[in-house]
Amino acid sequence: MRQARLLVLCALLGCASPLAAENFVKVDNNLVRIEEAVETPHHQGARHHHELNRVMIYLDGGNMTLTYDDGHKDEQHWKPGDVAWSPAGDYHRSENVGPNVMHIVEVAVKTPAPARHLAGRPEMDPVATDAKHNILLFENDQVRVFRSWREAGASETMHEHIGLGRAAVFLTDVDASIKLADGTTSELHGKAGDVHWSDGTVTHATTNLGKERFEVIVVEVK
Repeated sequence: MRQARLLVLCALLGCASPLAAENFVKVDNNLVRIEEAVETPHHQGARHHHELNRVMIYLDGGNMTLTYDDGHKDEQHWKPGDVAWSPAGDYHRSENVGPNVMHIVEVAVKTPAPARHLAGRPEMDPVATDAKHNILLFENDQVRVFRSWREAGASETMHEHIGLGRAAVFLTDVDASIKLADGTTSELHGKAGDVHWSDGTVTHATTNLGKERFEVIVVEVK
């Protein structure tokens, strides 16, 4: 499905062949730059380095080799839905050494580490109040990242996200309604691989309107 969408997008935009690696910008604001990298098999990327720390969400499984200027290689092996922290680093070239196309959502964090500790209400924290459905993957001085899922027809308890903003990266299709603390509601619909960005602190609860369980990766920017 993603490959078909890529072919259509390239036809509309006149971009290079999808047989070569491509990056598509999903979100670009003062806090983050979010791209979907499409890594085709055995296409070695240009020499480059990353100036910003990134959260990497691997939509597909696969194997990557990063070759650095000093000759050392980083052999990486990923499963669908894996998430990793990738610090800014040295110049290198990357290659998808597996047989299949890989789609990777990269959340580059533009903001430096916060100067103060962000204190929320523990009783409203989604990870603390519902550890079954919100699984903390990692946290550092720039981001907190967790996996969130909900059964078909089920609703979250009302909870609070603090910080400057957050990205929700859809690992599955999502059809949901979102209820805010003031009682207003809106709907959210998207396909696997889509990214939804929201600013600032928010208190809300989501209901899964779909017929299947949904799963997202939430990246909170501090």
